[in-house]
Amino acid sequence: MRIYLEELVDQCHSRYHLRLLFPDSPFVLQFQCEKERYAISISNRRCTVLTDGSGESHFVIEGQEKDMLSLLTGEERLSQLIENGILEVRGGYRQLLFVESILWLTRSRVKEPVQV
Repeated sequence: MRIYLEELVDQCHSRYHLRLLFPDSPFVLQFQCEKERYAISISNRRCTVLTDGSGESHFVIEGQEKDMLSLLTGEERLSQLIENGILEVRGGYRQLLFVESILWLTRSRVKEPVQV
């Protein structure tokens, strides 16, 4: 799971145009998989994977690790996983939109174009 979060952070760093979306003060996003907790901090200055995921967070995503991985790899959208009851979230609607945007825009999985 940590490898996927590090990939997400790398994508945040490599896609400079996304920095305009990032807040000035760090936004902490926490992922809770079974008994494990992971967190990332996102700001326009720096994006990092936090070593201790048990601190204060602005938004929390809870669920099974396999479902989190499908979210982080771009196979599924956060709103779809929530709607299907697969993942649960804690946080405001504005934060939900921000998190879904970041996860979707930083996905590394690109679908191959269809040739006709």
